[in-house]
Amino acid sequence: MSIKMKIIGLMMVFSLLLFSCKPFQEITVTDVEGFYVNKLSTSTLDAEIKLKINNPNKAGFSIYPSEFEIVFSGIRLGKAKLNKRVHLDANAEKVYSFQLNKNLADLNPFDALKLLNLDNLGKIEITGDLKVGKFYLKKNYPINYNQKVNLFR
Repeated sequence: MSIKMKIIGLMMVFSLLLFSCKPFQEITVTDVEGFYVNKLSTSTLDAEIKLKINNPNKAGFSIYPSEFEIVFSGIRLGKAKLNKRVHLDANAEKVYSFQLNKNLADLNPFDALKLLNLDNLGKIEITGDLKVGKFYLKKNYPINYNQKVNLFR
């Protein structure tokens, strides 16, 4: 096979790949499945937040390490992190777990008492960027979510 034929074949494959691409639909956080405190002491808060993420696309992606700002009942708790890359299936809605570790030494004592309220119900606000991609293509999807949740299991 000549060089000219190889170049033409390569150009045809490249153009086929380029024209077969469809625009991707937005990946969204559809629900907070749970926000649980694993450990609460006078100095630290160790919590877990479970987010349901919807991928309406025909292709699966990877969720790369991402951070979200968490505010519970008006109290800024800090950043919840996904520390490892996980796979997001095509046309699927799955629950992913994010860890929240907060040093409570800089938290106002009145805010700490709000966390220990008896009704155990508060509004959670989640903001940040979900980093999603495949191969070398990556995109940040802004997340802005509000919902009432229980703090303890």
